[in-house]
Amino acid sequence: VFWASGACMLIRAKVFWELGAFDADFFAHMEEIDLCWRMHHAGYEVWYCAESVVFHVGGGTLNYVSPFKTYLNFRNSLVMMIKNLPPLKVFPIIFVRMVLDGLAGLRFLTQGKFTHFWAILRSHFYLYQNFFKILVKRKENLLKAKHFEHTEIYHKSIVWEYFGRRKKTFRD
Repeated sequence: VFWASGACMLIRAKVFWELGAFDADFFAHMEEIDLCWRMHHAGYEVWYCAESVVFHVGGGTLNYVSPFKTYLNFRNSLVMMIKNLPPLKVFPIIFVRMVLDGLAGLRFLTQGKFTHFWAILRSHFYLYQNFFKILVKRKENLLKAKHFEHTEIYHKSIVWEYFGRRKKTFRD
């Protein structure tokens, strides 16, 4: 698989520390996806055990409707993509993603969720303020990477599948 949830992830300590552990700048949300992405770059695999059962209290760190959760999700996903996308894909994908963020922000505005709109803006301000710091992390990833193309990545737009084609579950 491409990534394992941090709620049920096992990883060798040697690999964890070799790859720089979780990115502390993330605080919460997507730090395990970033780590798994770096694992793939370094030539490691991520496996799952279909027989396992994991109980996870979703929203334990932050409530589902928290504007801070919105901020972290938008910010961390942008940072993670800049750090890990292949060189020729990073700018086109980030551009499209920022347009989609703008649409999401407009949707929050039309719903009267002004704090969530502001959370998206703050996530972009973070990106602009920390751009060179993020590029340094990207360079570190590039130096450790053996390859960038990963067959485990879903190459279609989940946003389009969900909103455009109304597919609400993975099975769809």
